Amino acid sequence: MKKMIGVWCFIFILLISCGEREMRVLKVGYVGHDHQSALYVAALEPEKTKADAGVWLQEVEYRKHYELMKKGNKIADIELYLSGGGSKMPTLMAQGHFEVGFGGVAAVAFFTDKGSPMKIIAPLHTKGDMLVLQPDNPVESWDEFVTWVKKEKKPIRIGFKNPVAVAKIIFERALEEEGLTYTSDKSDRAKDILMILLKGEKNLVPGLQNKIIDGYVSNNPWCAIAENKGIGKCVADLDELPPGIWKDHPCCCIGATDEAMATKKDVIKEFIKLIILGTQYANEDPARHAELASKWIGTTLEVEKISLPTSGFTTNPTDYWKKNMETWVSEMNRLGKLKGKLKDKDGEEMEDILYDFSVLNKATKELKLEKWY
Repeated sequence: MKKMIGVWCFIFILLISCGEREMRVLKVGYVGHDHQSALYVAALEPEKTKADAGVWLQEVEYRKHYELMKKGNKIADIELYLSGGGSKMPTLMAQGHFEVGFGGVAAVAFFTDKGSPMKIIAPLHTKGDMLVLQPDNPVESWDEFVTWVKKEKKPIRIGFKNPVAVAKIIFERALEEEGLTYTSDKSDRAKDILMILLKGEKNLVPGLQNKIIDGYVSNNPWCAIAENKGIGKCVADLDELPPGIWKDHPCCCIGATDEAMATKKDVIKEFIKLIILGTQYANEDPARHAELASKWIGTTLEVEKISLPTSGFTTNPTDYWKKNMETWVSEMNRLGKLKGKLKDKDGEEMEDILYDFSVLNKATKELKLEKWY
């Protein structure tokens, strides 16, 4: 009898320890492009974050597994998962593949609207979306692009990576403002633009090279890659397109599940400190930023020197950032993409549904930053 009690006690202790070990794992999804380079900078500069905040990522397996350290003690395992495009991130997070995710603001808003238990917990990145055309196309600007499209007798083929991509939504609104028509129906030859879904950003440059498309709209570095290889050229920064509401538009954010924010708040807080610091380092030393982004992603340094200056990096949810996010939600409502929790919402009502900055604000306060980027 005593032996059986001992066995059950051992099993009980084992179960408790397994549960504690599981609670010390934070699964993080990200997209492997430079809009999310604050993560890469933080992971590759552990000595700096250690000196500045007493928190760092100790590498176990490069780009996959890190130990989150605080004042010499391991407080969690950070498991990194490459999630594909920015709109795939909330899909995978909603399915339980990870608890914190780096991805597109429009995609997170779309899933939050549908009732997925997740929120934006920090800004991350702004702008960085471009219109790219064939290198031999004489068009050099947005106005010239509009003129060219209006003169052509057949639809201009423009590729995009996914249906709720930031670049696609901005581009299509600009077309409407210019009186241009568009469709995704290949049989409709009456429209000015044929929008072609290429199912992922990695298919954009090959699509242009093989002349499947005449151009594409996307985030960097895929535009800089095309230019660097002589396959395409950037003719317009989508940040500047009509109707003039996209200046410094939010592009990427950090999202998290409601459950993770309830059960792993302390771990997420320390992790967010690293992203805040990574953003600070990136803004203060652009040359080092380009070097580290290139190392992590596998792009050339020349590509990152072209790409990174088109972007803005911030973790600070300023009033201007919130105003631009409200523009996003308004635009998605106009397009009929929001039919649930965010339908016709704005102001504080929208913010309560979409954001949870509690951890971000606490992390920032503890860092005691002289300047918060």
